[in-house]
Amino acid sequence: MRRTQLLSLARQLLDLPTAPYHEEAVARFIREFALARGLPVRADKFGNLLVRYRRGRGHRPVVFMAHMDHPGFEVIEDSEGGFAMTRFLGNVPREYFRIGARVRVIGGEGEQVARIWSLPDVDWSREKLVRLRLRKPARRGDYAMWDLPAVKCNHSFIRSRACDDLAGCLALLALLEELARNRVSAHVSVVFTRAEEVGFLGAMGAIKSRLVPPTAPLVSIETSKELPHAPMGAGPIIRVGDRATTFDARVTMFLEDVAARLAKADRRFRYQRRLMDGGACESAVLYHNGFRAGAVCIALGNYHNQAAGGRIREEYVDIGDLQQTVQFLVEVARRSNDFERVPRLLKQRLDLIFERGRRQLLSTAPAVRVHASAVGPVWAAG
Repeated sequence: MRRTQLLSLARQLLDLPTAPYHEEAVARFIREFALARGLPVRADKFGNLLVRYRRGRGHRPVVFMAHMDHPGFEVIEDSEGGFAMTRFLGNVPREYFRIGARVRVIGGEGEQVARIWSLPDVDWSREKLVRLRLRKPARRGDYAMWDLPAVKCNHSFIRSRACDDLAGCLALLALLEELARNRVSAHVSVVFTRAEEVGFLGAMGAIKSRLVPPTAPLVSIETSKELPHAPMGAGPIIRVGDRATTFDARVTMFLEDVAARLAKADRRFRYQRRLMDGGACESAVLYHNGFRAGAVCIALGNYHNQAAGGRIREEYVDIGDLQQTVQFLVEVARRSNDFERVPRLLKQRLDLIFERGRRQLLSTAPAVRVHASAVGPVWAAG
């Protein structure tokens, strides 16, 4: 996708507010985006979305997944006397919640800027309570985000209050756009989930509602905290695992094979293969529920809005990384029938290596004897 098109789509999507349990604006945009391109879209009972693209015959289906939420605040009591109690939904340490910090409250009466007034003395690991000082009333069920620019773009970066994981959603919308515009022969399902930041609830709901095809290779698309061995600007990252687990080896091998072929055909394309243990992603949930799950991620700056010195700042991603991620995902969709090819070729190579060395292995084997008195054979060099 051309840079101008990608940035235009980024400005539309990242401008939308979101938080766990409050993804309605993003979901509405995705639904309208899909329907405008003639792509079928449906929701499960948990509010997750499934968009399908299918053209041509004989293609193995492949599934992509991203989540629509970002850490944020939820008002848990109607405001009184200009104050409202909220709980923070997501993983951000207490020290980032400075008194006087600005947040933007979104509710039925529109938006307003509020400030953190106090942090009640509670166990932060169990419940993150934050009292806000408001100018206008707020109602239980309203929500809030940090008062940061929704989206800013320059030559190198997209900065936003919520790149995680709206940038992943952006990559998948761009994928659908490229497939539909270029009439690519492929069979793709794209799942957009809810409430990932509070324990992968949407992904688990998608499993329960059978929204995710159980036998198709699945690739989670995330932004993940930039690490010294996984820098920005070096292309999309094939994520072999996260903080919780490693992922399906067959999916990882398939992704690496597609990336290597693409890099050979296009010298400008770069990619990385890394263990990204700065956080966890939905592939961990899917993999440990029996799915063939792997992951691709984009290196993220200011993960969960956490900047140096305990400050809250916009997250950011490299535009080139994002463009190449879209290019890569299109190729994954096109080459889905190669999914079984890579493990098969690896086994064939290993068998060939063994046959080449079999005779020498046998001729140089030491003599052995079996101790008949033992329970089962005991082998000893003789």
